[in-house]
Amino acid sequence: MRYCYLNGRILPEDEAKVSVLDIGLLRGYGIYEAMALVNSTIFRWEDHIARFKKSADFLRITIPHTDKEIRDIIFDLVEKNISDRMPDGGEMPRLNVKCIITGGQALGGIDFDPETPTFYIFLEEWKPLEPTYYTDGARVIVHEHLRQYPEYKTTNYITTALLQKPMKEAGTLEILYTWNGNVLECATSNFFMVKDGTLVTAADNILKGVTRNVVIELARAAGLTVDERAYTLDELLRADEAFLTSSFKDVVPVVQVGDNTIADGLVGATTKKVIGMFADYLRTGAH
Repeated sequence: MRYCYLNGRILPEDEAKVSVLDIGLLRGYGIYEAMALVNSTIFRWEDHIARFKKSADFLRITIPHTDKEIRDIIFDLVEKNISDRMPDGGEMPRLNVKCIITGGQALGGIDFDPETPTFYIFLEEWKPLEPTYYTDGARVIVHEHLRQYPEYKTTNYITTALLQKPMKEAGTLEILYTWNGNVLECATSNFFMVKDGTLVTAADNILKGVTRNVVIELARAAGLTVDERAYTLDELLRADEAFLTSSFKDVVPVVQVGDNTIADGLVGATTKKVIGMFADYLRTGAH
């Protein structure tokens, strides 16, 4: 049996119910935050909770708990869900933590009371990608799309959901969004290209992911140049390397964009260095 948190209670997931009049259901009015629990620690907790609060403030939803209370709820859920499956002294498995908050019960069909939200937290087993993605690289499809309010993590994933079938039929890992010729982000990841040893990633019209920001920090600390700016799809197709970043995928090399191979189609030295730095950062618990 799996347990979740909903509006003040920890209860079995199959008993968790949300009103059919919830504005998150009726109008898609809600935000979402996804975190990785690694080595018994929520990876970059402060960054995630700050982004969660920023998004809630934008939607004018009042989060009904302090940061500490939310963190305590998450670890209560971890204990409730996995404590009976862990051997004494065993290492806690890596988990995905997902928080969703909506405006709660709709008023008049389209308004809401910001003080009475629906707040839901649940855990998922982390399922690593096949190792070949990291050794041989991934492919992405390209789609022209600018997310509404891209700097906030809303629950609007309509375009992403619609593109799941063509993405899978193409055998690709992700969907790369472009807009007016510029590369933005992937559906559930951030995106980097590497040119002449410089890491380039979009600065605007994207959700600045936590893993993205950590990679930028680590790269600069290692003496690599990182350029946050607009860049075109044509530039990307002439790049030396490319990779994507995500809380649930970490750092994944990309060797093909649409029908175009990036450089020689092999995972480049800079990308390998970034993958190694990020893996070390996760392993040492420096976060």
